[in-house]
Amino acid sequence: MFVNLIAGAATLQDIDNFKAFKVVTSLPEGAIAGALGAAGRVDGKHVWIDPAWVKAHGRPDDTAWVAGLNKMLDYAKGAGWTDEHGAVRAHIESGSD
Repeated sequence: MFVNLIAGAATLQDIDNFKAFKVVTSLPEGAIAGALGAAGRVDGKHVWIDPAWVKAHGRPDDTAWVAGLNKMLDYAKGAGWTDEHGAVRAHIESGSD
């Protein structure tokens, strides 16, 4: 699963892949925070993504999908990849928009 950032928009892609989580963008570093909007915040070379945003942009009415997301989030928490508010840390990967 990854968050794709293009100018002014964040979209959730590869939503059935619960084994990976990242942010993909070709935006310059200074434009990332603006493109994230409500999805999260930038912190150096990482982005913190709001799990409520992920759920809302996935399949929130699909109980099996939500269970998979919750399992991924629990794993991230156990690995120390969440903050005190539950946001999930994702690395930024260069890609094409």
